[in-house]
Amino acid sequence: MPVKRQASTTKEKNTGRQDAGPDRSWLTYLLIVLGVTFLTYAASFNHGLVNWDDDPNIKENANLAKVGIEPFGTVVKDIFDVDKGNVIGNYNPLPILTFAVEKKLSGDEINPKLIHVNNVLLHLLTVAAVFFLLLRLNFGNLGAFFGGMLFGIHPMRVESVAWATERKDVLFAVFFFAALILYVRWLKAERPNWGIYLGMLLLALLSLFSKVQAVTLPLTMFVLDYWYERKFSLRMFLEKVPFFALSLVFGLINLYTLKVQGSTNDDVTNFDFVDRLCIGAYSFTVYLYKLFLPYPMSPLYPYPQKLPMIVYLSPIFFFAFWGLVYLLWRFKQRIWVFGALFFFLNVMFLLQVLGAGQGFLADRFTYVPYFGFFAIMAWYLKKVADQQEYANLVKGGFAVVTLIFCILSYRQIQIWKDGETLWTHVMKFEADQNSLPYWNRGQYYRNVMGNYDAALKDYSDAVRINPKNPELYNSRGKTYFDMAMSGKYGKQEGSLVQNAIKDYSDALNLPGVKDKTKAEILINRGAAMGALQNYQQAIIDLTEGIKLDPTNKNGYFNRSIAYFGSQMYDKALGDYQEYLKLDPYNANIWYESGMLLRSMNRSDEALTALNNAIKYNPKLAVAYLERARANAQKGNKQAAGQDYQRAQGMGIKLNELDQRLMGQ
Repeated sequence: MPVKRQASTTKEKNTGRQDAGPDRSWLTYLLIVLGVTFLTYAASFNHGLVNWDDDPNIKENANLAKVGIEPFGTVVKDIFDVDKGNVIGNYNPLPILTFAVEKKLSGDEINPKLIHVNNVLLHLLTVAAVFFLLLRLNFGNLGAFFGGMLFGIHPMRVESVAWATERKDVLFAVFFFAALILYVRWLKAERPNWGIYLGMLLLALLSLFSKVQAVTLPLTMFVLDYWYERKFSLRMFLEKVPFFALSLVFGLINLYTLKVQGSTNDDVTNFDFVDRLCIGAYSFTVYLYKLFLPYPMSPLYPYPQKLPMIVYLSPIFFFAFWGLVYLLWRFKQRIWVFGALFFFLNVMFLLQVLGAGQGFLADRFTYVPYFGFFAIMAWYLKKVADQQEYANLVKGGFAVVTLIFCILSYRQIQIWKDGETLWTHVMKFEADQNSLPYWNRGQYYRNVMGNYDAALKDYSDAVRINPKNPELYNSRGKTYFDMAMSGKYGKQEGSLVQNAIKDYSDALNLPGVKDKTKAEILINRGAAMGALQNYQQAIIDLTEGIKLDPTNKNGYFNRSIAYFGSQMYDKALGDYQEYLKLDPYNANIWYESGMLLRSMNRSDEALTALNNAIKYNPKLAVAYLERARANAQKGNKQAAGQDYQRAQGMGIKLNELDQRLMGQ
């Protein structure tokens, strides 16, 4: 039940939790906070996407690929579908929907600038929500200013804002803090306001659709109950039951999607439960010290092969911290209990006690939880600044801290510019201890920049660091193969393909190769065999790879080429059809299928395939050329002539076949 208004007691006046409203100067404070935050993060506007989850979430997202092809309603439906909408095991459909809207607004193209601008705008909205929450909690204008500024520009914010994929952080946080603002209004209302209550439920739902971390909202509401000194009652619990129900539903959904993805299996470390508890205490301790000294900051904090002694000593620091909080509570410093509980309840599921993924820390995990510590700092800064003799000292000191944090944040934002800057930064901390940054930077050089020589060097370094990882040999082999196919290396093409085959074979000979990885390696080796026109061996490798992983599109594509080279055209068409079951919007495969059908004089089927190719990529000039040929074969010279004109207008030159088909 809401807390009824009553006359302020002496105790309330001492604690500062009375309902005294802020004066009108709050707007000036807010604008300063938003202005400084905006200027700090504006540097990210010209950044691109990075090869660290941006590919599956944005560039390669199957649902985003449908934008501009399928009706937008269908796109939205699939985004919110639990099985179709989860990305690498994470069910956060609302951020993906925002990417879809941005793509639609950008002419059905991915627009990194718009993504980064909106990430910053969402961060500004979150900062504003934090500012207003602090006002509602009676921190006053100056307290809200201190807390809002820290939330806006602390360097540990950068990962959540400058990384496109972490749209989910800034989006869930907006709704999370907005829900808490409404909860304070609910508490202060003289009688139950069910409009406010429904608003809280809606915001909770939106927050959960943005990121599963929002499951902590009802627990955080209890922290606000503590701040307002509500006595625990059945009614206090019952009012939160719908929020707990929502959290339970979304928690179970994400456990399901993570399990399907295989992300709940701790096959990276296999630490035991005691190790995991120590890792949780260590993570908690690291987040404490990074509040004051945010260094090092890296996108990747990989597990060490062996846990250092400091990890096993961390429970001492963990319990010492809570002992200190208890003593401060005994001395009537309730703000410490409020802030510490807010932090812990919002970070406890992220402490890697139940491990998943490649790292045990992440800067982004502190995005919402740090509010608790910022509130403690803001409370004491305001308390001291309210004393006239210390006001200028506090404000001047805070200005210096703000400047330092802005500089550190600005520098950290620069590492998120692209895949090269990102992984080069990680290498500064990992050196030769971890192959992953070399591998990922190699992926960026090869797939984005087309710089094969730089990619080859990084992959070779990765293999040197971790010679037992088959995926590294596979990636280097693919680089050799891409070099051969690029046409840039002249007479070296044959030896490059042989190098690729050797790397693929070496990878397959390593122990413990997982089926999915083995499938990819076999398919890549099959493609290399096909390039040497060894179609028989190519088909053997490709067929075995497809058997291990029937969802590998490249397997069907490369086998279709091998079948075509062996003049087994019907089987080649069958593989095109299998490919299109997995990716029905691939214009190039529709074109390849149509071209083959046209060459087999199956003109009607060819036209259907080529119409789809043009539907999914109206700029595919060769599709107009093939459709012109198919129409000409059918005797439809008028339609053929129109397509020939379109093809020529797009830079295609006609040859003798086209002149013969048109009877010229």
